[in-house]
Amino acid sequence: MKLALIFTGGTISGEVKNNSVSPSQKTKSILTEALDKDISVESFQPYYILSEQLDGEYLTKLISCIGKRLAENFDGIIITHGTDTLQYSAAAAAIAFGKSKIPVVFVSSNYILSDSRSNGLSNFKYAVKFIKEKIGGVFVSYKNENHPEIFLADSLLSHSPYSDKLTSVSPVFGYFENDSFKRTLFNYQKRNEGIFTLTKKSHVLWIKAYPGMEIPNTDGYKAVLIESYHSGTLPTADAEFIDFCKNSSVPIYICGVSGEIEYESMKVYEQLNVVVLKRVSPIYAYISLWKDL
Repeated sequence: MKLALIFTGGTISGEVKNNSVSPSQKTKSILTEALDKDISVESFQPYYILSEQLDGEYLTKLISCIGKRLAENFDGIIITHGTDTLQYSAAAAAIAFGKSKIPVVFVSSNYILSDSRSNGLSNFKYAVKFIKEKIGGVFVSYKNENHPEIFLADSLLSHSPYSDKLTSVSPVFGYFENDSFKRTLFNYQKRNEGIFTLTKKSHVLWIKAYPGMEIPNTDGYKAVLIESYHSGTLPTADAEFIDFCKNSSVPIYICGVSGEIEYESMKVYEQLNVVVLKRVSPIYAYISLWKDL
């Protein structure tokens, strides 16, 4: 089996220097040495950063690098990435290459690899095992507490504060039990738009619902993404909010409406000048709008 390893930095590539974590080229060998001898590897490095530094230019470089590798003779592609913005890069890759016949798998780590609490090596090993299943698409390999799991790259949610647990808006694609892969999700939609370019800074204003929320100034933006409360609701009894939606000079998109329960406050959506998105992760919606505007 021949793998392409794309290193981008992050905690999985980090070591402690001067009492803080920073990316280190030394840690690459920990991952490559964990591979079976019958696996050949080529390594690539479009950039090497802590993932909180991610912007549109870095994302564009990553998408280009993955696209080039997909045109080459690899059985699978693994991207090492920091956990802070893993979901954003995974969503972008899913938009670009969701129908890839070659498995593309992101891996990250909750702690640096030399830390006994780290799940990074396990995430990497099970990414390799998953690639052997020969299931095409874009995925994330991550172990929370129990079984190593394979997530759809386009369904990931933001981490909760102070937590490294990875969650998604849809069920996991599958999991490993006693080194055997158990697939749990079979029907899902994929995009496959190919290599694309993002601006360095997004022109999408992303706001989340909160009590007493301020109405934003949209000057300089091309769209607004409003993330609702968990039940899909927004403060539609607020006259200022209603006026903002009805008279906005830029399109407004609402994300977070599941459609399972309709509250009285949600009936107003039909009267507002907004687009209510289907059940997708807010991150996926944000990257999609960034790409298209």
